[in-house]
Amino acid sequence: MSLEPSSGGAPQRRVSRRTFLFTGAQLAAATAALPLALEGTDAALAATPSRPPGLVGMDHAGIMVPNIEEATSWFRDVLGAQDPLTFGPFSDPTGNLMTELVGVNPRAVIPQIKQLRIGHSANIELLEYQAPHQDHTHPKNSDFGGHHIAFYVTDIDKAVRYMKSRGVEHLLGPFSVTAGPAAGQTINYFRTPFGLFIEFITYPHGEAYQRPGLRPLWSPKLNGLDSVQTRVPGLIGIDHIGFTVPNVDEAARWFVNVLGFTNPLTWGPFADPTGNLMRQLLDVNPRAVIEQVRMVRGGAGANVELFQWKAPDQSHKFPLNSDYGGHHIAFYVRDIAKAVKYMESKPVKKLLGPFSITSGPAAGQTINYFYPPFGTYVEFISYPHGMAYEKTAAVPLWDPRHNRPTRVQRTPTAS
Repeated sequence: MSLEPSSGGAPQRRVSRRTFLFTGAQLAAATAALPLALEGTDAALAATPSRPPGLVGMDHAGIMVPNIEEATSWFRDVLGAQDPLTFGPFSDPTGNLMTELVGVNPRAVIPQIKQLRIGHSANIELLEYQAPHQDHTHPKNSDFGGHHIAFYVTDIDKAVRYMKSRGVEHLLGPFSVTAGPAAGQTINYFRTPFGLFIEFITYPHGEAYQRPGLRPLWSPKLNGLDSVQTRVPGLIGIDHIGFTVPNVDEAARWFVNVLGFTNPLTWGPFADPTGNLMRQLLDVNPRAVIEQVRMVRGGAGANVELFQWKAPDQSHKFPLNSDYGGHHIAFYVRDIAKAVKYMESKPVKKLLGPFSITSGPAAGQTINYFYPPFGTYVEFISYPHGMAYEKTAAVPLWDPRHNRPTRVQRTPTAS
């Protein structure tokens, strides 16, 4: 893959000729096979047209943090987030509710949950747990528990300069992808003080994979290019949630066959066999290899980016929701009873639910967690009549029912 610094940014390390040739040769092979991969995915979708009834799109990404007040303060102070919804605690001192509901130790306690809005796309849910045998390890991007949140920005150079001015840990970039299906995107990763990786991404003129007749990935640009509920110049909202899976083909197939997603973008592999690019760019072992990336979309809302890594120090442990690496993705459904009934016939472990919250600020929402075979929890959530907090909130959470849909591309557009 050919990568280079974006124009106007600070001088950055260039990829060596040897690395460029190595990744370029691998990319050529991957690109040659791409149409077959897309056709196979489309065929699988055509053969399995079902999807959960009323699935709208991603509602939020849930992230376990060591200290919820510190994490919330960081999101407010640095990214300009609003935090209109706080609720909890949740526990079951003598029973098994916590295991049955969210898959954690029965004595685990959630002291508090906060939901944040940044821009106009999926929200972020912060959870703090107290649990026996809690794993305090922050997973690397290459670990099975690795995950990140990617925000779309209209001007990545300005956005990166802002983050650096706020003292945020900044990895190598901005870096532009200039060859292959993902050509047209520019990225930069950051690490928060509480262990979460954040990515900025931009693709002002689209990406190479886009072609007439193909329904592309969803983009927060569809909801408008104005920056709201943020301090970052040009930040629009969450573009995708990325996480590492043991087998990317199997994970993508699950999203296609179970949730009715599509897989319009596949790329990779990507590696630096002799240099330090992988550590500088993604903070992983220098010899780590991204074997393949698949991006899937469902409904109207933030996409899911699936990574398959090979790394010398890779952890194969899936974090619990109560561990520091705990995370989940939540999709809004219009009728949760029908959606859950649909899922009961699919290859996924269903946890207790549907579970309705009937008091407090979050009253009005009903949830159900599921545990797919690739180790990241999936939640269905519904609040058809809103939630109690909305009566007094100055700025409500973003509602995925307000997302504008992606249409089949007819001619290339720039934005």
